[in-house]
Amino acid sequence: MRPSELWRTTPFRLTLMNGAVFALALMALLGLIYQQTAGYLTRQIDQICVSEAKNLTVGGAERLPERVTQAVATDARHIGYYGLFSAEGIWISGNVRSLPSGFPIDGKTHEIRQHGLQPGSRALVQRMPWGEILFVGHDALVLTGLREIIVNALKVSGGLILVMGLGAAALLSLRPLQRIDSLRDASRAALKGELGVRLPVSARRDEIDMLAGVANTMIDETERLLWEVKSVGENVAHDLRTPLNRLRALLYRVRQETKLVGAEREMIDQALAETDELLVRFRALQRIGEIERRDRQAFFEPVRLQSVLEHVIELHAPSAEDRGVELAAEIAADAPQVQADPTLLFEAVSNVVDNALKFTPKGGKVTVRLLTREEGPRVEVADNGPGVPAAERDAVLQRFYRAERARTEPGSGLGLSIVTAIARLHHFTLVLEDARPGLKVALNCWPRGMEA
Repeated sequence: MRPSELWRTTPFRLTLMNGAVFALALMALLGLIYQQTAGYLTRQIDQICVSEAKNLTVGGAERLPERVTQAVATDARHIGYYGLFSAEGIWISGNVRSLPSGFPIDGKTHEIRQHGLQPGSRALVQRMPWGEILFVGHDALVLTGLREIIVNALKVSGGLILVMGLGAAALLSLRPLQRIDSLRDASRAALKGELGVRLPVSARRDEIDMLAGVANTMIDETERLLWEVKSVGENVAHDLRTPLNRLRALLYRVRQETKLVGAEREMIDQALAETDELLVRFRALQRIGEIERRDRQAFFEPVRLQSVLEHVIELHAPSAEDRGVELAAEIAADAPQVQADPTLLFEAVSNVVDNALKFTPKGGKVTVRLLTREEGPRVEVADNGPGVPAAERDAVLQRFYRAERARTEPGSGLGLSIVTAIARLHHFTLVLEDARPGLKVALNCWPRGMEA
């Protein structure tokens, strides 16, 4: 399970968001507890300061220095601060040696910020009726301890929430990810042409199952329409072959058994040629259907492309010589083997070479190359003929389409369609490029989707 996949799952993100909301709620609760407790303790400290100041002043001025000294001596926790000063601010007794600068002398408690005192400490300074100044303060050790407890609780609870939240999110996301992987595998199989594959549906009937059900319905309808479309051309080709063969036989008998001459004989010859052309097209249509219906892996085996190309060149060398076209080969010896049907690969490359020889003028050159790329081997057939305009390169791969330059050449317009069907069967890519001059037809012998 990759972290990127884990983060994209809805259960993982929902669990993390719920954990974050819970953590924020916990922080708010602890903050509220601290605020209320701190307010209560502050009021308690204020009452302590006022009460101690009142107790110290009971009994008059004569024994006030002694009572201040005694209060310091009896403070075992060292949280009380006392100081008695003359009217001019000169220290008389207590553990506070100087009055805080700027502290109001109004007999009311205020927060005091001074080195050595905890944040939140409180004190009051009041002037006695006889002129002396009394300082009474109280440290906020309890408040500081409470603050530390709250902070530690936040740290511990935050860590636990983080660890438990991530663990729970991962566990809750594991099962949906496994189901998504099974859906992905089934979808890949369907993309490879295994139309009988359907996406798995569990007994939960949750949202994933709903989507899988919709996808299965779409696949069912796509499969039905696909077979209907395919069957139209194949059925027409199959049903018309017998009448066309009979028509050709009849025309041939007319030509052989009659003594037609001149224009009449030319018309019979032209009718025979057109009938032969129709039969060639129907045979090509049936061949495409046969390739598309073929079991995807039944005839696959490790294939040396070098051997395939050598046989293709050997087959077409005499035709190239008759046409006055040079047929050259540049075959890389280190090209790796591919999993393929060797017969179909031979047919595909042979069709491409035949097309290149057909459209290359006398004195031209056709080059068959086998290259090694990082993604895998690549077969190229390049000629220096008229080429195909960029706007027509996708169209010439479609059935029956013939470029303007090919209108006068014999052919059915299905040669490259057969090559496309074979490439699709192997999950290879057929590419038409400009050879400057001429056309370069390349077969990338690696699965589609690996291109850079």
